[in-house]
Amino acid sequence: MADVKIAPVKAKRFEDIDEVGKYPGAFEYYRIGDRYPAGIIYCCPCGCGHQGSLHFRPDPPPSWEWDGNMDTPTLSPSVHHVGHWHGWLRNGIWESC
Repeated sequence: MADVKIAPVKAKRFEDIDEVGKYPGAFEYYRIGDRYPAGIIYCCPCGCGHQGSLHFRPDPPPSWEWDGNMDTPTLSPSVHHVGHWHGWLRNGIWESC
């Protein structure tokens, strides 16, 4: 496991998934059918380089409530990237628990 970052990390939006893995906390929106955005693909804020995805509601659980802000999103509930990081994405900032 990488050293877990506990300092807040700015979420940086990208349009190209190849760029997401280079920056802790980077994210890209994805589409399911005609629904855009349907969620995000993100790079773990801890700096390990692993990626995860978070599906927006109304998808069945686990899914996240999204505030609709494309550049500085807020998600609820917290995000648990198991074995790496646990915290919130609030106003475009990843904050550790």
